[in-house]
Amino acid sequence: MAAAVGPLVGGVELRDPGTLLATAPGRTTVVALCAPPERSAVLSAAAAALAQARSTGLAVDPVVVRERCADESEWRDVWKQFFRATRMGRRFVVRPSWDPVAVATGELIIDLDPGRAFGTGAHPSTRLAVALAEDVADACAAGAAQRPHGGPLAIARFLDLGCGSGILSIAAARLWPGATGLALDVDPEATACSQENLERNDVKTVAVHTGTIEQPPSARDGLAGLDRFDLIMANIQADVLLELAGRMAARLRPRGYAILSGILCSQADELAGHYRRVGFELKARRDEDEWSALLLVAP
Repeated sequence: MAAAVGPLVGGVELRDPGTLLATAPGRTTVVALCAPPERSAVLSAAAAALAQARSTGLAVDPVVVRERCADESEWRDVWKQFFRATRMGRRFVVRPSWDPVAVATGELIIDLDPGRAFGTGAHPSTRLAVALAEDVADACAAGAAQRPHGGPLAIARFLDLGCGSGILSIAAARLWPGATGLALDVDPEATACSQENLERNDVKTVAVHTGTIEQPPSARDGLAGLDRFDLIMANIQADVLLELAGRMAARLRPRGYAILSGILCSQADELAGHYRRVGFELKARRDEDEWSALLLVAP
């Protein structure tokens, strides 16, 4: 029925026992929002879809149809009740505008609303990347004598590759307030979103650029010097990370750190092996649910 109604309303919501808004066991609810003039067409399409299902022997009854008037803002904003301020890593609190919780002394705040680019702190891949960045910050703070990873003593320049919402750039700017960062993405929508979130969080040390790692920004972009980094963070799917290994090594300073996330646990060993073959050393791995993140040191 969703397939029949969807084209008439531009989209539908399906609810069953496994969705956030759950139904009774064995039941499915199809929710569609339409303008009043389309009401009859939507109901007719639903009735035709149900009749076809019955004709093939599918058990669809009893069917209950309920209608009520709703403002568009209700449909648009109802999901906000499920996204609240959340902790990320050991230091961070990600706070949407509609849940301005108080924070404890020493906690680092990221003000960010879910939007048009990936990265809210709710996904394990983001949390894993931030946790590894915290490990790097702790290692740098420990000094050479206690530094287990063999990377640089300080992070002066960092790259958020595939920046999405910019959440990793903001986290890095909080961890290394004296560093200069670059938020890079091939999607101009993502870089626009990153720019908005950096401004919202009063981060002035991170530049934003639309492009690829093969095309570092230059003086003509007003971003001279942002071509080699002490740290690269990349929360991108594993097949893309495989392709980027050599290019990532070229953009890191000697013994620079790479944090790779967006990796399924089943992909982590293969990816780590590929990076070893181009000279990286695997220093740490973190897992959460079915996701992994890797901390590597460049040649």
